[in-house]
Amino acid sequence: MSEYSTTAAAATAPAAATTSVAGRPVRRLVFGGARLTRLDGWGAPQDPEASKAVLRAALDAGFDAVDTADALGPGISETLIGEVVGDRSDVLVSTKVGMLRPGPTRWDVLGHPNYLRQQVHASLYRLRRERIDLLYLHRIDPDYPLADQLGALQELRDQGLVGSIGVSEPTAEQLEDVLRVEPGLAAVQSVYNVAAPGHRPLIGSLAERGIPFVGYWPLIGRGLPAAEFERVDEVLRRFADDTGLTPTQLKLAWIFATAPNTLAVVGSRSPQHLVENLAVLERPIPAELVPRIEREVREALGGFSFDPRYGPEEQA
Repeated sequence: MSEYSTTAAAATAPAAATTSVAGRPVRRLVFGGARLTRLDGWGAPQDPEASKAVLRAALDAGFDAVDTADALGPGISETLIGEVVGDRSDVLVSTKVGMLRPGPTRWDVLGHPNYLRQQVHASLYRLRRERIDLLYLHRIDPDYPLADQLGALQELRDQGLVGSIGVSEPTAEQLEDVLRVEPGLAAVQSVYNVAAPGHRPLIGSLAERGIPFVGYWPLIGRGLPAAEFERVDEVLRRFADDTGLTPTQLKLAWIFATAPNTLAVVGSRSPQHLVENLAVLERPIPAELVPRIEREVREALGGFSFDPRYGPEEQA
């Protein structure tokens, strides 16, 4: 079966607007904190008050979960979220530790247990919270034992500083190792969108275990070559017109239709766009459209295997 295939179970019923993550019900659309920064993950925004106003608008619109990482800024996204959300108990706040930012376009991994402990304390300070509801290991560092990396987070959970533990971007093999160390894993976060659906087998495996999947870059993101992007965009605009949705709403609706246990992280600098995005939770696409959308997007990609985490030259 192709990774693009839609299971019968995923396409037979409208998607629910909420799901449970870290032991509490939340809307399946999560506010992503990357765009609170200046360059979608790096630097302070030119107008911090405008960034905070967008976050306030998101909360007023009904977002009840916020996702960020210590590496976004670095530290700036967490700081702005702390100033707006603080220790509110009605908003689930998730963040991540375990990555470094050597420069605006560079990312690296550091899983030294003491570094992870330090960063959690720094995140708590910036977020102005006594406890992080959901803490992800941002990446698994092959240079340190996984048990030591997760053990540091478990120790902080035992101290009451962390509510639940998740992991970001594990391979299928790493997931099995993670579950042996942390059988109560609360969530897995990885890339997932209509042009990059390769994690669908992982999503199915997680669903069988009752573990929610959190998809980032649900709106395709960057890295798709111009010709393929234009063809995919044309397909999505046509289907959006047919359903009365915007192209952005269609991308989100596809995610919710194909993965019942999945949440999507989406940010914006526009309060209007956030309201439009949230509305898609009440407007599922017809089940029969799902395989048609996938087939035409696949044809538009023309065999190009898209992974938005890397540029085209790195995907060859």
